[in-house]
Amino acid sequence: MKYAALFALLLVMFFAGCDDDDPVAGAVDFTIDFRADFGGDPLAISSETYNYPTGADLKVLLFQYYISDLELIPADGSGAVQLTDIDMIRWQSATENSVTSRTYEVPAGEYSGIRFGLGVSPDLNAREPSDFAADFVLNENEFWNANARYVFAKIEANADLETDGTFDTALTYHMGSDALYTTVTFDQDFTVDGEGDPALTIVADVLAAMSDGTDTFDISDPDQQRVHGGNQAVAQDIWNRLAAQFVLEVR
Repeated sequence: MKYAALFALLLVMFFAGCDDDDPVAGAVDFTIDFRADFGGDPLAISSETYNYPTGADLKVLLFQYYISDLELIPADGSGAVQLTDIDMIRWQSATENSVTSRTYEVPAGEYSGIRFGLGVSPDLNAREPSDFAADFVLNENEFWNANARYVFAKIEANADLETDGTFDTALTYHMGSDALYTTVTFDQDFTVDGEGDPALTIVADVLAAMSDGTDTFDISDPDQQRVHGGNQAVAQDIWNRLAAQFVLEVR
Protein backbone atom coordinates (compact mmCIF):
# COMPACT_ATOMS: atom_id res chain seq x y z
CA MET A 1 0.00 0.00 0.00
CA LYS A 2 2.86 2.35 0.85
CA TYR A 3 4.41 1.94 -2.62
CA ALA A 4 1.03 2.28 -4.33
CA ALA A 5 0.41 5.58 -2.55
CA LEU A 6 3.88 6.83 -3.50
CA PHE A 7 3.31 5.83 -7.14
CA ALA A 8 -0.02 7.66 -7.21
CA LEU A 9 1.63 10.80 -5.80
CA LEU A 10 4.33 10.69 -8.47
CA LEU A 11 1.68 10.40 -11.19
CA VAL A 12 -0.14 13.46 -9.87
CA MET A 13 3.10 15.44 -9.80
CA PHE A 14 3.98 14.32 -13.35
CA PHE A 15 0.67 15.34 -14.90
CA ALA A 16 0.64 18.61 -12.97
CA GLY A 17 4.04 19.41 -14.45
CA CYS A 18 2.75 18.67 -17.97
CA ASP A 19 -0.21 21.06 -17.76
CA ASP A 20 -0.02 23.27 -20.87
CA ASP A 21 -2.27 25.82 -19.22
CA ASP A 22 0.33 26.73 -16.61
CA PRO A 23 1.47 30.35 -17.10
CA VAL A 24 4.91 30.89 -18.58
CA ALA A 25 7.34 32.11 -15.95
CA GLY A 26 7.90 35.87 -16.28
CA ALA A 27 5.10 36.32 -18.83
CA VAL A 28 2.55 39.14 -18.67
CA ASP A 29 -0.58 40.07 -20.62
CA PHE A 30 0.23 42.72 -23.20
CA THR A 31 -2.37 44.51 -25.34
CA ILE A 32 -1.84 45.97 -28.80
CA ASP A 33 -4.51 48.23 -30.30
CA PHE A 34 -5.25 48.49 -34.02
CA ARG A 35 -6.90 51.70 -35.22
CA ALA A 36 -8.40 52.61 -38.58
CA ASP A 37 -8.44 56.23 -39.75
CA PHE A 38 -9.48 58.16 -42.83
CA GLY A 39 -7.40 61.26 -43.37
CA GLY A 40 -6.35 61.28 -39.73
CA ASP A 41 -9.88 60.98 -38.37
CA PRO A 42 -11.29 57.77 -36.84
CA LEU A 43 -12.81 55.60 -39.55
CA ALA A 44 -16.61 55.42 -39.38
CA ILE A 45 -17.98 52.60 -41.51
CA SER A 46 -20.98 53.57 -43.69
CA SER A 47 -22.04 56.47 -41.46
CA GLU A 48 -19.50 59.16 -42.36
CA THR A 49 -18.96 60.96 -45.68
CA TYR A 50 -15.32 61.56 -46.56
CA ASN A 51 -13.82 63.92 -49.14
CA TYR A 52 -11.54 62.27 -51.70
CA PRO A 53 -8.67 64.36 -53.16
CA THR A 54 -10.23 64.28 -56.67
CA GLY A 55 -13.33 66.07 -55.35
CA ALA A 56 -15.52 63.00 -54.98
CA ASP A 57 -17.21 61.93 -51.75
CA LEU A 58 -16.83 58.47 -50.24
CA LYS A 59 -18.55 56.23 -47.75
CA VAL A 60 -16.29 53.39 -46.65
CA LEU A 61 -18.13 50.08 -46.27
CA LEU A 62 -15.30 47.70 -45.37
CA PHE A 63 -11.64 47.81 -44.46
CA GLN A 64 -9.71 44.70 -43.51
CA TYR A 65 -6.25 43.19 -43.73
CA TYR A 66 -4.41 40.09 -42.60
CA ILE A 67 -1.30 40.22 -40.45
CA SER A 68 1.10 37.27 -40.32
CA ASP A 69 3.88 36.48 -37.85
CA LEU A 70 3.27 39.41 -35.51
CA GLU A 71 6.46 39.57 -33.44
CA LEU A 72 8.20 41.56 -30.74
CA ILE A 73 11.92 42.07 -31.29
CA PRO A 74 14.01 41.59 -28.11
CA ALA A 75 16.58 44.31 -27.42
CA ASP A 76 19.30 41.77 -26.60
CA GLY A 77 19.27 40.37 -30.14
CA SER A 78 17.73 37.04 -29.20
CA GLY A 79 15.03 35.37 -31.27
CA ALA A 80 11.80 37.23 -31.96
CA VAL A 81 8.78 36.59 -29.75
CA GLN A 82 5.86 35.53 -31.94
CA LEU A 83 2.47 36.79 -30.77
CA THR A 84 0.40 35.21 -33.52
CA ASP A 85 1.03 33.47 -36.83
CA ILE A 86 -2.09 34.91 -38.53
CA ASP A 87 -4.93 37.28 -37.69
CA MET A 88 -7.57 39.33 -39.47
CA ILE A 89 -8.00 43.00 -38.56
CA ARG A 90 -11.39 44.18 -39.82
CA TRP A 91 -13.88 47.06 -39.73
CA GLN A 92 -17.24 46.28 -41.35
CA SER A 93 -20.06 47.73 -39.26
CA ALA A 94 -21.32 51.21 -38.43
CA THR A 95 -21.58 50.14 -34.79
CA GLU A 96 -17.87 49.25 -34.51
CA ASN A 97 -15.31 51.40 -32.77
CA SER A 98 -12.35 52.55 -34.87
CA VAL A 99 -10.06 50.71 -32.42
CA THR A 100 -9.87 46.94 -32.03
CA SER A 101 -7.58 45.27 -29.50
CA ARG A 102 -5.64 42.04 -29.15
CA THR A 103 -4.05 40.75 -25.92
CA TYR A 104 -1.09 38.36 -25.91
CA GLU A 105 1.02 36.61 -23.28
CA VAL A 106 4.49 38.17 -23.59
CA PRO A 107 7.76 37.45 -21.77
CA ALA A 108 8.71 40.40 -19.58
CA GLY A 109 11.78 42.19 -20.87
CA GLU A 110 13.29 44.90 -23.03
CA TYR A 111 12.23 45.18 -26.67
CA SER A 112 13.52 47.22 -29.60
CA GLY A 113 10.65 46.90 -32.03
CA ILE A 114 7.64 45.13 -33.45
CA ARG A 115 7.00 43.68 -36.90
CA PHE A 116 4.43 41.78 -38.90
CA GLY A 117 3.79 40.58 -42.41
CA LEU A 118 1.03 42.44 -44.21
CA GLY A 119 -1.03 39.73 -45.87
CA VAL A 120 -0.97 35.95 -45.59
CA SER A 121 2.53 34.48 -45.29
CA PRO A 122 3.51 32.24 -48.24
CA ASP A 123 3.43 29.05 -46.15
CA LEU A 124 -0.14 29.73 -44.98
CA ASN A 125 -1.19 31.09 -48.38
CA ALA A 126 -0.32 27.68 -49.82
CA ARG A 127 -2.82 25.91 -47.56
CA GLU A 128 -6.50 25.25 -48.20
CA PRO A 129 -9.44 26.60 -46.15
CA SER A 130 -10.40 22.97 -45.49
CA ASP A 131 -7.19 22.64 -43.46
CA PHE A 132 -8.70 24.89 -40.80
CA ALA A 133 -11.83 25.11 -38.69
CA ALA A 134 -14.79 26.84 -40.35
CA ASP A 135 -14.55 29.83 -37.98
CA PHE A 136 -10.77 30.26 -38.44
CA VAL A 137 -9.61 33.51 -40.08
CA LEU A 138 -8.37 31.61 -43.16
CA ASN A 139 -11.74 30.46 -44.44
CA GLU A 140 -13.71 30.13 -47.66
CA ASN A 141 -15.00 33.71 -47.44
CA GLU A 142 -11.47 35.05 -47.89
CA PHE A 143 -10.34 32.48 -50.50
CA TRP A 144 -10.46 33.12 -54.24
CA ASN A 145 -9.45 29.79 -55.74
CA ALA A 146 -6.59 27.30 -55.95
CA ASN A 147 -4.54 29.64 -58.14
CA ALA A 148 -5.26 33.10 -56.75
CA ARG A 149 -5.35 31.94 -53.09
CA TYR A 150 -6.38 34.25 -50.23
CA VAL A 151 -7.50 37.88 -50.23
CA PHE A 152 -4.86 39.75 -48.21
CA ALA A 153 -6.74 43.03 -47.78
CA LYS A 154 -10.03 44.64 -48.78
CA ILE A 155 -11.14 48.23 -49.20
CA GLU A 156 -14.77 48.69 -50.24
CA ALA A 157 -16.61 51.99 -50.59
CA ASN A 158 -19.41 53.76 -52.41
CA ALA A 159 -18.44 56.93 -54.23
CA ASP A 160 -20.37 60.02 -55.20
CA LEU A 161 -18.26 61.10 -58.19
CA GLU A 162 -20.58 63.96 -59.21
CA THR A 163 -21.09 65.17 -55.61
CA ASP A 164 -24.85 65.16 -56.17
CA GLY A 165 -25.58 63.27 -52.96
CA THR A 166 -25.92 59.91 -54.71
CA PHE A 167 -23.32 57.31 -53.81
CA ASP A 168 -23.84 55.20 -56.92
CA THR A 169 -20.30 54.10 -57.84
CA ALA A 170 -19.11 50.97 -56.10
CA LEU A 171 -15.39 50.72 -55.37
CA THR A 172 -14.09 47.23 -54.59
CA TYR A 173 -10.38 46.62 -54.02
CA HIS A 174 -9.53 43.05 -53.05
CA MET A 175 -5.78 42.53 -52.97
CA GLY A 176 -3.59 39.51 -52.51
CA SER A 177 -0.73 37.42 -53.90
CA ASP A 178 2.60 36.13 -52.65
CA ALA A 179 4.25 38.93 -54.64
CA LEU A 180 2.36 41.56 -52.60
CA TYR A 181 3.27 40.14 -49.18
CA THR A 182 5.21 42.83 -47.27
CA THR A 183 6.98 42.95 -43.91
CA VAL A 184 6.22 46.04 -41.82
CA THR A 185 8.75 46.87 -39.08
CA PHE A 186 8.66 49.53 -36.36
CA ASP A 187 11.89 50.36 -34.52
CA GLN A 188 10.75 51.37 -31.06
CA ASP A 189 12.32 50.72 -27.66
CA PHE A 190 9.92 49.70 -24.89
CA THR A 191 9.79 47.60 -21.74
CA VAL A 192 7.20 44.99 -20.84
CA ASP A 193 6.99 44.28 -17.09
CA GLY A 194 3.28 44.03 -16.37
CA GLU A 195 3.19 47.36 -14.55
CA GLY A 196 4.22 50.40 -16.57
CA ASP A 197 3.71 48.83 -19.99
CA PRO A 198 3.37 51.25 -22.91
CA ALA A 199 0.15 51.47 -24.90
CA LEU A 200 0.96 50.50 -28.50
CA THR A 201 -1.44 51.36 -31.32
CA ILE A 202 -0.88 50.27 -34.91
CA VAL A 203 -2.66 52.79 -37.12
CA ALA A 204 -3.81 52.25 -40.70
CA ASP A 205 -5.27 55.15 -42.70
CA VAL A 206 -7.53 54.21 -45.62
CA LEU A 207 -7.03 57.56 -47.35
CA ALA A 208 -3.25 57.18 -47.14
CA ALA A 209 -3.58 53.86 -48.95
CA MET A 210 -5.43 55.60 -51.78
CA SER A 211 -3.56 58.90 -51.89
CA ASP A 212 -0.18 59.86 -50.41
CA GLY A 213 -0.48 63.57 -51.12
CA THR A 214 1.42 63.29 -54.40
CA ASP A 215 -0.12 60.33 -56.18
CA THR A 216 -3.85 59.64 -55.94
CA PHE A 217 -5.57 56.51 -57.17
CA ASP A 218 -8.01 57.38 -59.95
CA ILE A 219 -11.40 56.16 -58.77
CA SER A 220 -13.18 57.85 -61.70
CA ASP A 221 -11.68 55.38 -64.20
CA PRO A 222 -14.14 52.47 -64.61
CA ASP A 223 -11.18 50.13 -65.17
CA GLN A 224 -9.87 51.04 -61.71
CA GLN A 225 -13.06 50.75 -59.70
CA ARG A 226 -12.86 47.01 -59.13
CA VAL A 227 -9.91 44.79 -58.26
CA HIS A 228 -10.68 41.16 -57.60
CA GLY A 229 -8.76 37.98 -58.26
CA GLY A 230 -6.47 38.11 -61.26
CA ASN A 231 -6.09 41.84 -61.98
CA GLN A 232 -3.59 42.48 -59.21
CA ALA A 233 -1.51 44.87 -61.32
CA VAL A 234 -4.08 47.54 -60.48
CA ALA A 235 -3.95 46.49 -56.84
CA GLN A 236 -0.18 47.00 -56.69
CA ASP A 237 -0.61 50.78 -56.73
CA ILE A 238 -2.92 50.74 -53.70
CA TRP A 239 -0.96 47.98 -51.96
CA ASN A 240 2.34 49.89 -52.07
CA ARG A 241 0.78 52.83 -50.25
CA LEU A 242 -1.15 50.59 -47.86
CA ALA A 243 2.03 48.81 -46.77
CA ALA A 244 3.96 52.06 -46.40
CA GLN A 245 1.42 54.08 -44.43
CA PHE A 246 1.27 52.09 -41.15
CA VAL A 247 2.20 54.10 -38.06
CA LEU A 248 2.99 52.91 -34.54
CA GLU A 249 1.78 55.20 -31.76
CA VAL A 250 3.29 54.75 -28.28
CA ARG A 251 1.77 56.26 -25.16
